[in-house]
Amino acid sequence: MVRLRLLTTLAFALLASALSAAAASAARIDVGVYDEYAPVLREAAAIWVADTGNQVIVHPFPHSQLMESPAKGDMDVLVPSCNRSADIWEQKGFVVPASRKPIFCGRMAVIVPPGNPRNIRGVEDLDQPGVRWGKIEFCAWRGEKLLKGKEGSFVATTVDADDMMDLLAKGKVDAVLGWDYTVAGNPFNPVVMRIPISRYGPELAALIPAFVTPKARSPKEAGALVDFLSGDARAQRVYLSHGLMLDDGTHAPDDDPDVGSRMMKAYQNICQQLIDDYKITKGTAVDIGCGPGQMAVKLAQMTDLTVIGLDIEPEAVEAGRRRAKEAGLGDRAQFICADAHSLPFADNSTDLVMSKGTIPFLRDQVLAVKEIYRVLRPGGVAFIGGGFGRYTSTKDENQIRGGRREAWYGVDPASPQASKSAFPFPVLSYDTLMTRAGIGSYKVIREGGNWIEIRKNAGQ
Repeated sequence: MVRLRLLTTLAFALLASALSAAAASAARIDVGVYDEYAPVLREAAAIWVADTGNQVIVHPFPHSQLMESPAKGDMDVLVPSCNRSADIWEQKGFVVPASRKPIFCGRMAVIVPPGNPRNIRGVEDLDQPGVRWGKIEFCAWRGEKLLKGKEGSFVATTVDADDMMDLLAKGKVDAVLGWDYTVAGNPFNPVVMRIPISRYGPELAALIPAFVTPKARSPKEAGALVDFLSGDARAQRVYLSHGLMLDDGTHAPDDDPDVGSRMMKAYQNICQQLIDDYKITKGTAVDIGCGPGQMAVKLAQMTDLTVIGLDIEPEAVEAGRRRAKEAGLGDRAQFICADAHSLPFADNSTDLVMSKGTIPFLRDQVLAVKEIYRVLRPGGVAFIGGGFGRYTSTKDENQIRGGRREAWYGVDPASPQASKSAFPFPVLSYDTLMTRAGIGSYKVIREGGNWIEIRKNAGQ
């Protein structure tokens, strides 16, 4: 019995020693970050902490201390407000230039109330008579080209994004110009229309980097954290879940002519299926997640519908507009940059909603489905999901896929498979999704893919 007690005491002592050694060997990484980004950086860093056993302390600093805080030299990793601040930090020696890694991107955007009551379609409406514009203050040099001759359009300017969203919610302003990240996750859920840099200049995108500092106490571990924040799919999923972008718009949208030509048959087949099944050939249709606009343009060509292509990427929207112009469709094929989680359309305004391949990229699928239902007219139909439609043969599908096949439906978002997926937000069950959205008038369609048909009955 005495021997057992001794062995137990020895085991506990060894365990305590091991834990103490592990704690002593764990690195502490202090991260100085522009305060707007602190919540999302904490969430992403927590994954790295769980992986490594190291400690990360996030220290937010306001815009007014962008130069003062980094100059103190007591941080291991620094995250500035934008690429311009990053360049200045490099010049002043606050950071190690070679350690610079992009983590996410801020985009200048037009922000309007839910439902877009003034029917604003983008920054081109800055000159629209009677629209009261607000501005969330930003570096003046970034808006020189955009705002030249238009300063008189603004009736309110603030530094605090929450103050401006309060003005927007109370109807004191009709539209706001500001950075998309300043309103990400705002409970008001405004419509965010990002501005294309191809038309208004690259300064309207800000690639946000992370750096190791020259005085980092554990340079290797600090570098590992920067690498994680920059390149790990789980960290990127966190950024996307907060409504942030990963691309600064300098890369062309996915408009590969070879892929487009292979996909065009599937787009035509899906459009024909919609026409045959629902007989909706006049009125308004919306293609959510339209990309460069192939399917939206095809539906407009095959019907008398006015088709509105909607995509979160402003560069994709620009490509869609070019495609519609080349097709000679005039106003019957329109394109707008907006987020599926807050559609820029009035209640009961749309006859048909379609969306192919967008669901696994939606950070809040329940909210997006509710938005789709909101904009449907009574008697309207939504057809959303993924696949190639029932008119596409297996042979054609295999040719389109080019050997690539990765599941996003029927995948538990919390599973290891999901964490390695190219699709950031896979779907476990449409039935569960629709139940959570509170929509009962739907049908799951397995023919030709994994689709949901949603109907809005009269009086709903």
